Amino acid sequence: MLELGKLLTALIAPPLNTFVLLIIAAILYRAHFKKLAKFIALISFSWLYVMSAPFTGLLLTDNDDTSALTLDEYKQAQAIVILGGGSYPTKELYAETASGAPQLERLRYAAFLQKETGLPILTTGYSLIGISEGDLMAKELNQFFNVPTQWIENKARNTEENASFTKTILVKDHIQKIILVTNQWHMKRAKYLFEKQGFNVLPAAAASYSSKGNLSAKSFVPDLGALNSNMVLLKEWIGYWKAHYVE
Repeated sequence: MLELGKLLTALIAPPLNTFVLLIIAAILYRAHFKKLAKFIALISFSWLYVMSAPFTGLLLTDNDDTSALTLDEYKQAQAIVILGGGSYPTKELYAETASGAPQLERLRYAAFLQKETGLPILTTGYSLIGISEGDLMAKELNQFFNVPTQWIENKARNTEENASFTKTILVKDHIQKIILVTNQWHMKRAKYLFEKQGFNVLPAAAASYSSKGNLSAKSFVPDLGALNSNMVLLKEWIGYWKAHYVE
């Protein structure tokens, strides 16, 4: 099921779907189905444009409907859970592996919340390269923020496993109400999956921003950065729908 989800995402999002559709169009053109070939090529380039335009991100970002909470509300939780967000090999002197930007944003916000609430932290996440995300986050929380980690989960390969494996650990300490720290674009799906495991979730979205942007001429100009961010947002929508309707 994990690989099926990744394949579905790859087929829907550029550049793979553009490449596949253009191959189909070329085959049809050579087989003298020229009108159909042109139509498929038009669909291919139209979808590439839509996914490359910043205005698409304004629509997709509306998947975040979580309201901001106060520190007093966060203090009612029993623990802070940080979801892994990616790491990379590095030649920097402090380590051989470092947190990527999304993961570092989560660590920064979680460190702030821990110092304000005094709650224990659980980190969760696996990695195919070097140290696991769970272990790496615990290390960097201590190294860069002087914040301790109470529990480390280092086997979860996706958000569903993050939720399931976290429950296995926290249920032993009768912890049910948690602060969930992840990025804004990931929060809707993550919150749903943790609630599905029986947690009372207080969302703490890192790198949070208003989803209601203002349209301008630049919003309709294709941009490589917009393509990358729109693909991430589309992946989250697919994951959310899959969690609701497939599983």
